[in-house]
Amino acid sequence: MKLKEIGIWISVTVILTATVWGLLTLVNGNSSPSTSSQTVNPPPVVKEDIVSGNPQKAKVTLIEYADFQCPACAEYAPLVTKLKEDFGDKLLLVYRFFPLPQHQNAILSSQASFAARKQNKFLEMSDLLYGNQVMWADSAKAKDIFVEYAKKLNLNLSQFTTDLDSEAAKKFIEEQKNAGVSIGISGTPTFFVNGKFIQNPPSYSAFKQIIQDELTQK
Repeated sequence: MKLKEIGIWISVTVILTATVWGLLTLVNGNSSPSTSSQTVNPPPVVKEDIVSGNPQKAKVTLIEYADFQCPACAEYAPLVTKLKEDFGDKLLLVYRFFPLPQHQNAILSSQASFAARKQNKFLEMSDLLYGNQVMWADSAKAKDIFVEYAKKLNLNLSQFTTDLDSEAAKKFIEEQKNAGVSIGISGTPTFFVNGKFIQNPPSYSAFKQIIQDELTQK
């Protein structure tokens, strides 16, 4: 085999290996969702839940347990947003906190999004958190960074910092995580479609097909 051909073969192999590795990383995240979740239904959607969409109009409910410091969650975030854009009122998104203990700023970032929600900016704060994850993930000044995000969103900073540090925020996040643990969740992201656990889809088209199949059954 010629040297040029060997070089091409090696390049193709490296690209294919990187692609497969990337998909596996995306699907599995930092730690795979527990298989016990497949047989246990998540807690029902209640008025306290953080939702995007109209519960009265939606035909499919997608529940996500996530950690803002989880790289896989950051990768899935635009996919979930695209699902909402494509399915509109047919899809209800439910966001639940599941901060992982190995992530030093997971709880604090959850509190930041909770505080933003109090001013109707949860989705906008979520976008900033996921989009800039590498900037704050290991920072000792993550709280200061989150306050800067609040400024960008034109939030009332006094209210934001009060809500971020509140016992209500800590309790809400802890209760959601405990509820997730009680049904066997151990990793993020973990998804449920109409109450049924699903393996993390390897692509947007696969994710979209799951929602479409559920709509077809309606």
